[in-house]
Amino acid sequence: MAFLSDSEKQSLQQQIHAAESKTSGEIVTVIAQQSDGYRYIPLMWAALVSLSIPGLYFLYQYLTQSNWNYPGDSTFALARVYQVQVLVFLGLGMLLQLGNIRFLVVPKSVQRQRARRHARELFFVQNLHLTDKNNGILIFVSVAEHYVEIIVDESIAAVVDNSVWQETVDDFVANVKRGQIANGFSSAIEHCREVLWEHFPAPEGRPDELPNHLIEIDEY
Repeated sequence: MAFLSDSEKQSLQQQIHAAESKTSGEIVTVIAQQSDGYRYIPLMWAALVSLSIPGLYFLYQYLTQSNWNYPGDSTFALARVYQVQVLVFLGLGMLLQLGNIRFLVVPKSVQRQRARRHARELFFVQNLHLTDKNNGILIFVSVAEHYVEIIVDESIAAVVDNSVWQETVDDFVANVKRGQIANGFSSAIEHCREVLWEHFPAPEGRPDELPNHLIEIDEY
């Protein structure tokens, strides 16, 4: 799935190139469709519901028969309960694997934790920790989790308060809620440029160490 048009990607690439032209810092932008497959969580819900069926059956018998006895052949009743368990597990397990439905059963805390972990993995995968002056910035967006984070290397963290990046993230999120992802990236890049030009100036420029283009991750 393409989140941005080719012209928007080109514009962002040019903006990153211009932002890095007078600083020793590096800016990398990443947008991911999602940060985890979450395959196990739908299966956990399906298992939980199917395992509760015998208890619900016994409760029904107690309420309708005033005791815990099986009506008729108890072996047949148990076999039917087992069949229902299997069908519920298979049916619910497949239903909850559907993309939009799956995210409804994944706790928000889990989504946030996975997106946060993914951002930190990408910080190292994109070699931001290997810049010459340790002043790389990762702008990370995970669409399915509605998650935005800016991660900076140690040189930047030492001189720039985290509240500055939180303001940038809040502005990005506001743009995303309006469906303006490109504007969110553009505004975040501009904020990064202001910080880098102030604290890590390089008036004569320097060679690019990392790619300027927007990195898209469509599948996890």
